[in-house]
Amino acid sequence: MQGREGRAARNALVAIVASTIVVLAGSTAALAGPVPGTEIVRGDTVPTVTHLGPTSFTRPGPLGVGETTLTLPTDGAPVEVWYPATRASVAGKPVATYDVATWLPPSLKKLIPAGYTVSYPSGGVVGVPVAPGRYPLAVFSHGFAGFRDQSTFLTARLASWGFVVAAPDHLSRDLTEVLGGPKGATTDVADLMATISLMGAQDASASSPFHGHVDTRRVGAVGHSAGGAAVEALAATDPRVTTFIGLAGATVGSSLQSTSGPGTVVPHQPGLLMSGTSDQVVSHIGMIAAYGRLHSPKRLILLRGAGHLVFADLCEVGSSRGGLLSIAAVLHVPVPASLVPLASDGCRPPDLAPPRAWPVIRQAVTAQLRYAFRFDTSTAGLVGLRAAYPGVVSATRASPGP
Repeated sequence: MQGREGRAARNALVAIVASTIVVLAGSTAALAGPVPGTEIVRGDTVPTVTHLGPTSFTRPGPLGVGETTLTLPTDGAPVEVWYPATRASVAGKPVATYDVATWLPPSLKKLIPAGYTVSYPSGGVVGVPVAPGRYPLAVFSHGFAGFRDQSTFLTARLASWGFVVAAPDHLSRDLTEVLGGPKGATTDVADLMATISLMGAQDASASSPFHGHVDTRRVGAVGHSAGGAAVEALAATDPRVTTFIGLAGATVGSSLQSTSGPGTVVPHQPGLLMSGTSDQVVSHIGMIAAYGRLHSPKRLILLRGAGHLVFADLCEVGSSRGGLLSIAAVLHVPVPASLVPLASDGCRPPDLAPPRAWPVIRQAVTAQLRYAFRFDTSTAGLVGLRAAYPGVVSATRASPGP
């Protein structure tokens, strides 16, 4: 009798344990399953687009945006990271901001009165967890005399469409270094390679909030101005790069032509170049020439009447107080004459107001990344742009390749 009772008790215990495992397994599956509005494509969590077209990515994606700052182990450079979060985790929480004064050298910071800030939203919420799933990586390279947060209109928005976006400060040519006087050759390509490795290490580390969330098999490289040249050179150097996007910047054939090293090599990965037709810093004629030198598949988009800073936040930072140059004058912060165009080109009429161009920039960059990663099987997100953005897109060219 006791034997039968013992077996019955053991069987009951096994049944309880088994049912508990099923419940836990179901909970884990729910946590690991697609976030609402997404699907699993090629192992990654990808926002679903039912009817892909030339305006599909102009609005925020279905994911919330988290933000954090990491550090490159190579030189201690900060790396800003925007990443997908759930909408619930960011609801009602304040969006982070950045202050341009952060990048002033100490000799100029002391000129700013206590409590005075030149801040701008950086687009993400600090301290929220990464949304369940695995997401491709996009690295962003800022321009000469720029900084890692300079294009948050784009970098933060990409995170809402399912990308982990990592932007390092290029200490060899960021705003701090340039205002203090450049001291040597740029290390931007090495910085970007280190950033890809950093995010791979974050993905592999069980103690990292990014553990299991970053797909470094798919890497997009996006850059503005000197950063556009850097990401093309990166693609020529680093086989981890799947596609590159140069915004008012390229290497081979452009005004930023390198004379040695990876900048003289045309990468074989698919590339997208964008340029403003009123850019006085990097001429769109040079960008057209750079497009001509690229291997197919390749794509070029020209923005009518846009200046150099159409691809950055900078025209909008401090706009209510006259813009960055006006603020610098009021605070008696000296700006070298050589840097004035980098702080103002494209910010004033008759140039196209940058926010008017931001929707098509977001559209084209997002669509290029998704198509290169084979999340979208059609180029429908990259065609029909002139009709969809009248008065903004001047011309497009494309060579689909063999």
